[in-house]
Amino acid sequence: MIAEIEKALTEGFERDLFAVSQKNLSDKSNPLRLNNYSYAMRELTRHILHRLAPNASVLKCDWYKNETDKDNGITRKQRAYYAVQGGLHDSYMQNTLGLEVEDIHKDLVKAINNLSKFTHIEPKVFGLPDVDVDALVNETTGAVSGFLATISDCRRLIIDSLWEQIDSAVIDETLRETILAIDELATHHFIDEVYTDKVEIYEINHEFIMFRVNGSVGCELQWGSNSDLRRGDGAVLPQSYPFTCELISPVHEPEAVESIEESLCVDTSSWTDVRYGQDEQA
Repeated sequence: MIAEIEKALTEGFERDLFAVSQKNLSDKSNPLRLNNYSYAMRELTRHILHRLAPNASVLKCDWYKNETDKDNGITRKQRAYYAVQGGLHDSYMQNTLGLEVEDIHKDLVKAINNLSKFTHIEPKVFGLPDVDVDALVNETTGAVSGFLATISDCRRLIIDSLWEQIDSAVIDETLRETILAIDELATHHFIDEVYTDKVEIYEINHEFIMFRVNGSVGCELQWGSNSDLRRGDGAVLPQSYPFTCELISPVHEPEAVESIEESLCVDTSSWTDVRYGQDEQA
């Protein structure tokens, strides 16, 4: 469980806080070590949620409504929702992606509630025997690990369903992209096929869904005009090059995918290496 928690932490404060909370447990003379540990774990999850769901982003979500008595108040439950679905509406998740939104939210709320069991100093959790403290520490650690796992699992479920919904749109958009790196290699080029090897949705925020695409593009390079080809003075060569590209779509219309300007990168170094070798031999 500790390893799973550490994977979710950023360098710096989060890792330092977690390390200190673990060190606190070694002071067996302190009757508050369980409470201190539980409180530190709750604060750690609070910092993680603030990182995953910043105030400004949550407040800009169309689904946000103030459920507190403070101006622009944000509940921990709302932060957890944002960490999972960003600005995506429950209606889109349920009606388009076919996900049971209530079940997802119920799992999140349950995970949140499990974190608050031992943070309050009460006689029943004060000065307990070591064996009882160890058992409750494991339960608290499990609650934190379970909370982070719930966020990760729910988000993965949404991302997988989202990708199934907009897969063809991403490929079509990539096909429409002008590939200048290939254009520089020959008089003309013709894109035959685009193979998408890997697509990663790496962010869902209050406004956009962000994609990172890896694949290869099959093309024909042509030297000379069509008239040159008919006379035997031109040449056509089929080639394939790997590419990466970043795409973006609004959360209110996920299928409206567009490329991020200047993000497309086609690796034509294999062609450059061949030409360089030919020049060396000449």
